[in-house]
Parts: sequence; C-alpha cells; structure tokens
Amino acid sequence: MNFEDLTASLGAKAENLLKGAVADKAGNAANARAEAFKKICGLIPNKIDNATVVNVLDLMRKQQKAVRKDFSAHLKKNEDAFQKHAAVITKNNGFVEDQNSYTDMAYGDATMQYSGCEIFATYNAIHSIMGKQSMSLAKMISEYEKDGMVLSGKFGTSPKAIKDFLDKHGFKTDMTTNEADFDNFGKKFQSLILTMYNDKDDISKEVHTVNISKEGGKFVAHNVYCNGKVVGPNATVTELIANMNGGKAKGISLIGVSK
Repeated sequence: MNFEDLTASLGAKAENLLKGAVADKAGNAANARAEAFKKICGLIPNKIDNATVVNVLDLMRKQQKAVRKDFSAHLKKNEDAFQKHAAVITKNNGFVEDQNSYTDMAYGDATMQYSGCEIFATYNAIHSIMGKQSMSLAKMISEYEKDGMVLSGKFGTSPKAIKDFLDKHGFKTDMTTNEADFDNFGKKFQSLILTMYNDKDDISKEVHTVNISKEGGKFVAHNVYCNGKVVGPNATVTELIANMNGGKAKGISLIGVSK
C-alpha cells in the first residue's frame, strides 16, 4: 500500500499540520514544507488510532464496490500466470514468500507485486491451517476484485474484507485493532493475519499485510520482505513483530483464523 490517499482520507489533522508549517519568510518555505511532510508521515502511525485507520480503509472499500468496475478478464490471465510460480511455492512449503515476483498477475488496476499482500496473506493463512488450497490464487483475486479492494487495487485491500472473505468460506475468525490483544489471539487461533505499518514513525514506508503461522508452538511470519525470507520462529506474536523491519514495525490489526 502507498499512503497518499489514506493521508487524504484522514486529512483534517494532516491539513492543519501543513497550514501550521507555512513559513513566515519566503526563504524558509522549502524547509517548512519538508518539516510538514515529515510530521504528516509520523502523524498517522502515532496519532491516528488503529480502529480509525481500519474503518477508513473499509469505507474506501465500500466506495470502490459501488463503482462496479469489471475485472473479470483477469481471471484466465491470472490462472495462466500462476503456473509460472507453482514450483517456487512448492519449494517454500506451500507458502507465497516472494511477492516481488508477481508482476505478471493483475489485481484491479495494479499488480499483485504492488498491492497483493492481503491476498497473499489470505492464501498463506489457509495453507497454514489446511495444508492445501481450497481455492486458486486467481479465483481469490477475482473475489477480492468484486469486494475488498481499495482504489481499484492501487491501495491494496481492506483488512475487514479479509475477515469477511474467510467467514464466507467457513473459517472461524475474530479481529482486533488493540495490540494488547495480539498475544492472546496467538494462543487462541490456528493462524493469524497481521496488517502493520512497516515503520511506526513514517507512513511513507507504507502498510503491509502478512500471514503468521504457528509451527511447533512458535510463530513464523511469511512474505514480510516479499523476497523469500521468513521472520521467526518466535515465542509470541509481540516478539515476532518486534523482529520485523529492524524493530520498526507496528501492528494495525490482527485477524485470528481457525477452521
């Protein structure tokens, strides 16, 4: 996910920061704009509560659904493209770990490489629970294109849409935006889907969604860096998040998933 539209949607505080940073002297204008931008980048992770962020994304999802854009032509193309990735997924024990390789699969007006992390997290969570897939990745994309994506896919997928998708397909789920609940969710559910800030002090580093599987009683995060590397195992969800992005990651929402 990028951040410009989220900043705009949460805009009153961001706008006030910009106005307050206008320089008294023309010579200070560039520095003032840079400082305002820096403050805005830190504003959302530090000042906007997680529930608000999730609700704004879901509002944008509903606005997208109302547009009713037709992306049905993607299904066959994505089915064909997926075959090129099957061997790597098998090598990675059934998980998608290399999102950066998916430039050949479409998601709305974007690509899966650019904004497919929530769908990959869904795919990986189902695999971690079932040991197999009940739906192809291409069909998963198609469902989210009908209901779930934000800004025609250019801003990824609403976290609430992930929960709705899993509920629809027979999984038991719960969702929290309270980081204090994360370790309890880890104990209660078979698998987890975490939406997080890549950098708790800088929204320009964007938002990412990953699956956290449970392996031998410990937690492993998949597709964190989109390059094949996993994070973990760690004893708790909190400890695992603390080991992501050099300690800069910060949770926004966590979905617990069980069969």
